[in-house]
Amino acid sequence: MSQYSRRNPHTVRRRRRKKRPKIFTRGMRIALFCVFIFFLFSFGGLFIRIYSIDKNEGDRYRKSALSQHAYTNTILNYQRGTIRDRNNTTLAVSIRKYDLVLEARTLLANDEQRIETVTAISEYFTFDKTVLEDVIVKNPTSMYLHIDGLRQLDSEMVDGFKEKMKDNKNIKGVWFEETYTRNYPLGSVACSLIGFLSSDQSGSYGVEESYNDVLSGTTGREYGYFDADMNLQRTIKEAKDGNSVMLTIDANVQQIVEQEIADFQKNGVGAKRIGVMLMDPNNGEILAMASDKTFDLNNPQDLSSMYTQQQIEAMKPEKKNKKLLDMWSNFCIASDYEPGSTFKPFTIVAGLDENLINDDTSFFCRGYKKVVDTTIRCNNRSGHKTLDLRHSLMESCNVALMEIGQSLGRAKFFRYNKLYGFGQRTGVDLPGEQSGLVFTKERLNPVELATSSFGQTQTVTMVQMLSGFCSIINGGDYYHPHIVREIQNSNGDVVDRINPVVVKKTTSEDTSKKIRSYLESTVKEGTASPAKVKGYSVAGKTGTAEKHKNGKLLKGKYLVSFIGCVPADNPEVAIYVIVDEPNVRDQAHSTFATEFAAKLMKKVLPFLGQYSAK
Repeated sequence: MSQYSRRNPHTVRRRRRKKRPKIFTRGMRIALFCVFIFFLFSFGGLFIRIYSIDKNEGDRYRKSALSQHAYTNTILNYQRGTIRDRNNTTLAVSIRKYDLVLEARTLLANDEQRIETVTAISEYFTFDKTVLEDVIVKNPTSMYLHIDGLRQLDSEMVDGFKEKMKDNKNIKGVWFEETYTRNYPLGSVACSLIGFLSSDQSGSYGVEESYNDVLSGTTGREYGYFDADMNLQRTIKEAKDGNSVMLTIDANVQQIVEQEIADFQKNGVGAKRIGVMLMDPNNGEILAMASDKTFDLNNPQDLSSMYTQQQIEAMKPEKKNKKLLDMWSNFCIASDYEPGSTFKPFTIVAGLDENLINDDTSFFCRGYKKVVDTTIRCNNRSGHKTLDLRHSLMESCNVALMEIGQSLGRAKFFRYNKLYGFGQRTGVDLPGEQSGLVFTKERLNPVELATSSFGQTQTVTMVQMLSGFCSIINGGDYYHPHIVREIQNSNGDVVDRINPVVVKKTTSEDTSKKIRSYLESTVKEGTASPAKVKGYSVAGKTGTAEKHKNGKLLKGKYLVSFIGCVPADNPEVAIYVIVDEPNVRDQAHSTFATEFAAKLMKKVLPFLGQYSAK
């Protein structure tokens, strides 16, 4: 055996290692490094570009992306609070309605469903099919389309269509959005008191405006999107309904007042303007407030209640707007005028409280009084001769009142004017109240003091006069006049009750008792005798005021009035009637107002819990 044929364990044979080939040559490594650097810079540049796009145009691209999805963001409307009278009669209410909404994209995705849906809508709602098709085609990606003519749909009609949808599964891409419309069940009743809604659904005039924040609720919102299977995934923030208000007025009494005004204008003497107010003298609650200006609350832009169609058509836009503003205005709080002799009880009360006069004080009337260099006439040109205080009011003697005013002097007269609330707003909870115009203390010169003492040359509003009058006949408590009695939430729970507020004391109980007695005598035997109502004890005072404009006398133009209360000894109802420029040649007769007041009281007093003592 060859010595080389067998491995010798003692012999270590070195084997020659084979050389492994090199995978990356130096040139290749350099090339790879260059490629890596290239991609690194490329991705860096791309990242910078993406960042730049996101920063500068990200919102646009995101909106574009979102527009490809069926997102919804729908407002949920609240129900505006109801307005009711003191007996819970509804005067204003928001009625639930529905707007039809179409999903154009859903309908265009399936021709069969689109055709059946459009056909069903057009047939059920008697609507032009081509209009529906046109709207859908013009808005192919929309999921929220309102259709003019398919808004404000009644609940009954919508419920019927929903039943139709249940029966026909091919009616797709249509749903109904809940909304509300304001309705005034009694039409024009208490229109200037209630007010209406403007185009933006906020209150205009009356309680709708002054209590807009109370009546308004909070809108809700529905957020959501349609998934791949067109199932609506949504989150809802519920709407919060507005609170309701209960008024102090009696709707039955308000209607009677308005009917009597309309009858006087149509079948009676008629006048340029009439205003009527009724108030509870023991708490300041307004029981009724009306004028000859009325309109339909459900259509407040309609002037037909005041003018003929021919007159309306002849009006230019500016004139029409002016007429609308005049029609909507509340005469009882927004118009001032010279009150005339209905102001005399205030001057007498001031004189009594200052101990300048009493029951035994007498006055001599020659039919006029010379004040400085001005001769001021009494209503009785031949003179009343000698009168005591009671008969001075009963006969409405201007001379006696001028002497009382003179005794008071400018400072005290001005102070009492302010105390009774003249020349300032009462703060009644209605918009548009005016303050009237009275002389400042400095301008109450002898002539101005004399004429102001019997109700001429200074102006007042009806709400001022009646509020002040109530205070001097109820024992001296001046109550804050108000039209809202309480506020209720949507569940009917009372959240706020407007309790009577005594703002100030205007006279003493003793003086109040005296003036009530004088006023009762004025109705029983004096100038206000036409105001008598059989079975009732009525106290009151008439007024006949010459009208002025820009300081100049309007010859032959008069505003006549009556202010009074029932029962005379313990007043529960106060009434004030204004008849501005009666449609007769001889206007200077307060009987137009007193007879109207008597007729009205006979009808409304039973509704107010005052019954005839037969």
